[in-house]
Amino acid sequence: MSPAFKMNARVFVLLLFSSLTFATNFNKITKVFSWKQISYDIKGVLYLNDTQYERSESSIYFDQELDDSEKYFIQYNNVPIGFEVYGDRVFVTVPRRRHGIPSTLNYVQLGGPSSPTLKPYPNPRWSKLLVSTYRPRVDSCDRLWVVDTGLLEVPDARKQLKPPAIIVFDLKTNKQIFRYNLKDTDLVNERTAGGLTSITVDVDPKSCADAYAYINDLATNGLIVFSMRERDSWRINHSSFNHDAKALNFSVAGNVINWKDGIFSIALSDLNSNGTRTAFYHPLVSTQEFSVDTAFLKDKSKSIEGNVKILGNRGPLTQSGSHVYHNGTRTLLYANVAQDAILCWNVDKELKPENVGIAAQDHKQLVYISDLKVSGDDVWVLVNQIPRFVYSSLNPGENNYFIHRAKIEDLIKGTVCEKK
Repeated sequence: MSPAFKMNARVFVLLLFSSLTFATNFNKITKVFSWKQISYDIKGVLYLNDTQYERSESSIYFDQELDDSEKYFIQYNNVPIGFEVYGDRVFVTVPRRRHGIPSTLNYVQLGGPSSPTLKPYPNPRWSKLLVSTYRPRVDSCDRLWVVDTGLLEVPDARKQLKPPAIIVFDLKTNKQIFRYNLKDTDLVNERTAGGLTSITVDVDPKSCADAYAYINDLATNGLIVFSMRERDSWRINHSSFNHDAKALNFSVAGNVINWKDGIFSIALSDLNSNGTRTAFYHPLVSTQEFSVDTAFLKDKSKSIEGNVKILGNRGPLTQSGSHVYHNGTRTLLYANVAQDAILCWNVDKELKPENVGIAAQDHKQLVYISDLKVSGDDVWVLVNQIPRFVYSSLNPGENNYFIHRAKIEDLIKGTVCEKK
């Protein structure tokens, strides 16, 4: 049997197993929200359908003759990418990757409609102050951290409107705590801003003032570290941040993905015995996982060269975006975009295909998990089917975007990740 045939047979078996188990596993998940298309409530004005609004100084008015670049709201172009949960609020981001997006950082309330309208956070004024945000994060000190790329990322009309910046809000007062513009040395070229798609926050349990943020740069293959105490940032480069050419050309919703996305997600362990954490990371286009002790990230005088660990390979069709670590079960959960699934791996086991489990799978409601997070023992995912948006088209008559929730123990029960 040829090596190529062996690999194809392995992929077939994996897909067959997946198709046999997805229905049961998906029953572990509760749908929280679903949208056919995104709508907004801005200052009491409801944007509920695809109309051509233009913002003026005094009002928003309708005009049939506007060009796309002049339109305030083009409903189809509003695709949610990231989210975060805090109390009864769910923050939802809509990066400005097309024209007609009125607000990039928004929130909805839990316990309300199943398809709620988005409201700008912290207030409507910020819909103009923020340019484009991706995946926000809440820290243990009740603060919301976002990266504003400052980039209007419209194809053939890209424009850097503001410098990329970290912005932190106090969630108890809904006030900005600070804004920090990234330094020129943090950025490689004009493509870097579009790659700043996730932020991970590392807070000292003894001091909210001692916090670090790790920002991935999937476009130009780097990691930006920010020290809140020092109000300083620095860039780290390493070959493990690059995409793996051997993992290119997988399919999502029938569309071949050839994005060369590098480092996509940083997941942190709980505190190790030395007071630091393990940072787990991977490129989107890769089936490997890497780790490094955060001691080498926090000290800009140190190099991570020689301190990066290759943890292993998850196996075929395991290309994943966001991932999170759950300390109680010592489990990493992956937004597995190549199989419409949530994968799991118990970090106490060797990382190899037989130790990676499919925790949940569904070829309709888990098509491209764009963001994934853990809050306590709850696992949350945001699904947006963005390959269909990019390569073909979404059907506005059916649900396209979802936010789901599940219990970690339910997800890993019956998988290789469950502790017996």
